[in-house]
Amino acid sequence: MKFYFKSTTLDKEIGWTWAGLSMNDKAYWDTWIPKKSDIKIITRLNKEQKKQALDELWEDLQGAIQFTRDRNNARRRQKRLAQKEKV
Repeated sequence: MKFYFKSTTLDKEIGWTWAGLSMNDKAYWDTWIPKKSDIKIITRLNKEQKKQALDELWEDLQGAIQFTRDRNNARRRQKRLAQKEKV
């Protein structure tokens, strides 16, 4: 599956995908938090441009990643409280 984003630093559309993920992989769980190494830039760029594009995409994804972290933490907190009430 390919995704695209508009790079403001390189002023072009950059293609990317999740590196090494299959259809039965962890990325399809709603609790998954990606790492920077899970992103693969597929647009042909030189090494420096790929690093700039990866850094820019990573910054763009931080809002969604933080949302997932907050949701996971709330679920875990709720589960701990339910366990305490049981005892």
